Amino acid sequence: MKKFTILAATLAASTLSLSLVGGISKAQAVSLVPTTEGEIQLTNPICFTGTCIDTVPYGYTVSSESYNTAYLPSLLFSDDSATNNNYGSFSFDKIDGGTNPIAGQNWFRPVARNSDGGLVEDGKLEVGQFRFDFTSQISELVLSFFDVEDIGTSIVQVNGNPFAGIISPGGNSNIQKVTLTNVNSFEVKLGNIGGIFTTGDGVRLDVNKTVPEPGTAMSLAVLGLAALSGLQKRKKASQTV
Repeated sequence: MKKFTILAATLAASTLSLSLVGGISKAQAVSLVPTTEGEIQLTNPICFTGTCIDTVPYGYTVSSESYNTAYLPSLLFSDDSATNNNYGSFSFDKIDGGTNPIAGQNWFRPVARNSDGGLVEDGKLEVGQFRFDFTSQISELVLSFFDVEDIGTSIVQVNGNPFAGIISPGGNSNIQKVTLTNVNSFEVKLGNIGGIFTTGDGVRLDVNKTVPEPGTAMSLAVLGLAALSGLQKRKKASQTV
């Protein structure tokens, strides 16, 4: 009888916990693109504009990789297509000739460089290859690719291992998403030089990590303690009979 009472209490507590958890939003997406517009501090090329955004506080570093022998590793920017940005020797217009993501959102914007260090199309060709290294493992990461219209864009590797992550071309301004799990690092190629366009296919990137809602973890802990407390009380009551 005592065992039955304890089991019933456990099942009741579990049922209550599950019913409450069912009404809790489990996770939310948090963008890892800096909200400040400007050039991203890379681990290898110098800061081209003279002022770069440090991504270490965001939990990662970025390296620019070689992707074509005729071009130097690209620069990377955080950019909102709704604003004009003047960086001295070049600028980003409010309405770009290539890719224009949703206004009011910051996306990673690659900037291709010639072999002599000059910018291709005055900084408007959005092609490059980048490696992201995280200070701690990310359980779930969502990569969003904006305006892939030609072959070439791909996820090259994840955690140092080759990854068959080719992003198929789509219509104008398409957004394609890929979810990665347990990520320590990833390398991605954005856009393509040449191809079906005169100079190349420009592509932008958004990176979001999935995290628990602020109240979720605490709610689960409270539910667990409440269930355990109720179980212990019932156990003591059954022992006194």
